[in-house]
Amino acid sequence: MAERVSPEALRFRCPDEWIPTTTSEGIPAAAGIVGQERGVRALEFGLAMDSPGFNVFVTGLVGTGKMTAVELHLRRLCQGGPRPEDLCYVFNFQQPERPKLLRLPAGGGAVLRERLGEVVRQLASWLPALLSSAEVQRLLEERLEDLEQRRTQLLRRFEAQVQEAGFSLVQVQVGAVTHPEILAMVEGRPVSMERLQRLAEEGKFPKAEADRLAELHQRLLAELQQVVNQVLAIGGEMQEKALELRRAIVQPRLHQALGAIAQQVADPRVEAYLREVEEDILAHLQDFVEGSPSEETLIRYAVNLLVDHSQTVGRPVVVETDPSLANLLGTVEARLLDGGHPTTDHTRIRAGSLVRANGGFLVLNAMDVLTEPGAWPALKRALRHQKVVIRPRETLFALSGQALQPEPVELSVKVVMLGDRGLFDALWELDEEFGKIFKVLADFDRDTPLGQREVEDFLRVMAKIVREEGLPHLDREGMKALVEEGVRLGGPRRRLSARFSDVADILREAGYLARQQGSPLVGAGHIAAAMAARRTRFALPEEKLLQFMLDQLLVVHTEGWAVGQVNGLAVYDLGYFAFGLPGRVTARVSLGTEGVVNVEREARLSGRTHDKGVLILTGFLRGSFILHHPLSMHASIAFEQSYAGVEGDSASSAEVYAILSALSGLPLRQDLAVTGSVDQLGNVQAIGGVNPKIEGFFALCQARGLTGTQGVIIPKANVPDLHLSPEVVEAVHAGRFHVYAVSHVAEGLELLTGVPAGVLDASGRYLGDTVFGRCQARLEAMAEALRRFRR
Repeated sequence: MAERVSPEALRFRCPDEWIPTTTSEGIPAAAGIVGQERGVRALEFGLAMDSPGFNVFVTGLVGTGKMTAVELHLRRLCQGGPRPEDLCYVFNFQQPERPKLLRLPAGGGAVLRERLGEVVRQLASWLPALLSSAEVQRLLEERLEDLEQRRTQLLRRFEAQVQEAGFSLVQVQVGAVTHPEILAMVEGRPVSMERLQRLAEEGKFPKAEADRLAELHQRLLAELQQVVNQVLAIGGEMQEKALELRRAIVQPRLHQALGAIAQQVADPRVEAYLREVEEDILAHLQDFVEGSPSEETLIRYAVNLLVDHSQTVGRPVVVETDPSLANLLGTVEARLLDGGHPTTDHTRIRAGSLVRANGGFLVLNAMDVLTEPGAWPALKRALRHQKVVIRPRETLFALSGQALQPEPVELSVKVVMLGDRGLFDALWELDEEFGKIFKVLADFDRDTPLGQREVEDFLRVMAKIVREEGLPHLDREGMKALVEEGVRLGGPRRRLSARFSDVADILREAGYLARQQGSPLVGAGHIAAAMAARRTRFALPEEKLLQFMLDQLLVVHTEGWAVGQVNGLAVYDLGYFAFGLPGRVTARVSLGTEGVVNVEREARLSGRTHDKGVLILTGFLRGSFILHHPLSMHASIAFEQSYAGVEGDSASSAEVYAILSALSGLPLRQDLAVTGSVDQLGNVQAIGGVNPKIEGFFALCQARGLTGTQGVIIPKANVPDLHLSPEVVEAVHAGRFHVYAVSHVAEGLELLTGVPAGVLDASGRYLGDTVFGRCQARLEAMAEALRRFRR
């Protein structure tokens, strides 16, 4: 027999003792993830595992606060951990296109960068003055005196040889360049060999003498080349000795300054690099002597502090909200030369989030990674090989022609990626590498068990939001009302929603209303007003459809009786808003062998689950009535004025009632609406969306005027899920609306027809004055008619 559901069972009411304080001001703020023990245990396991591939994929619906909660949980977990090393890129003096990577203790990178930069700046400042001082010049002259004398004597001997041969050694200037020239002396004046040949040809100078001088000139030119080569060699020796002197003067000071840096960094890995810096500076002292060093010279000794952990406390936690390929792996930027030509160097290497999180944790959104071109394959490569290769953008290489190849960064990072369960399942099935690099699933539920401890955790999360955003605190009734809304969002009545962002939005709107009204605290009235305002903003489609029913454009009866017609209940889910409304389900029966014909399926407007429900319905009819003869019936069922498609099996009980009414000829009450799934044994099973379905039919009845007989029939299994609006509860309490619960088709049939459903006797028959007896008689009559027709 159908049970009338009491008003007390229609809505969850938060017990007063579950609220620990009079206002939320006395509730401590949540410090981590609450209500997700399964997910937290899996997360902590994955974070503690040091083996390769034990990265964590966190699933759960949007709004459970995964990103924020995971970040907070990680930061608390990492506070006592060791700080990772600093990462620096420095110039490679042997292979400039392959910058070297230095790993130094946390803080050491900043010391190296600042101190080395200071040494180079000071060197450029005091070195020119030092090397041009009188004392250094005196030492230089002493070092070069022997070579200078050798050069002078060499030139003087050659000049005397030239004069003795009747020639003169002169310096000829061509533009900005001067070079030595040997000229013949004719009548005490220097004459070039070309002019001398012309005079001989004109008969103004003896031909034989001209030829003798020409031959002698060639020998002198050869000797001049030898003298020039010797002078150049002596000049080279002089430059080398000058450089040796400068190195001898600079090296002790430079070595002392660089040694102080090595001592301050206190890591043997920096010593080899500083030795290379010392050798390179001594080899390029001339760049510091001739005015200010060029930018290219200074870049050779610049330290690119890729990742600085000097201020890091514990292990780093990096949340990457824009995981593009460059942001994930890093990149090499360009710089423009004076002519506008792009170039690059080791100081332009930039770290990505993988490198910044090295030694700690990186939090990513899975969908963001998958939708960024190239990001997912690059992430898999980095985690699989445990190294990151930072590359310049292809456009930079195309413009500059440079292919900088920084030394790869060895990775030791734990990646926590967030997505929904469907995405996890799809990646596991379609990407064979996914399961090898994300071995831990931390599955966050959309709701939590409902109990006093869970409510207190829930309120701590709300208290945290109140404090962080400066919202008004809640009073006791306000906290109870917010918990009740959390239960409604949680779905089943025994569960509490873990979609804290959705509940927080209610809190924010209620806080806004409280401030508008000048109230220092948020009360139950503010929560109710916020929910009503939110519903009003989204409810235009619902109001339009309801008005169509009131105007009889959509025909739904709420009074009277009808054969083969019953009010079903459906939920319209728009994603951002869901509401329920009734709809007519009709059935017509005639002689035939087709069985039950689903009009929606024939019109391709039904989904697979609905089609399955119709087939199960057919099984129920066969098992209940067709014991000794074939099913000789053609029954068509339809959702009237439904054109957008039907899915789900929650209307199968309504379809059963409509068919049995059409078979028996008994009318059904139109002031009742029904919902429920039916199995082949006639049991009525639980369905989803029970609350909006009831409220939808109530809204139509209320708009037309409550008669006191109207109500809904729901599965008994859904009674614990009920959390109806106060308006519906009040109407039920006043006897103006009713909610009935059934566990079998027979119970609902008796309520709808007012006639006993019937019980099968030992002979396999139902009494004739019952609903099932009338149906059995009708089916037998149709079977006999079909047999005679076939004859």
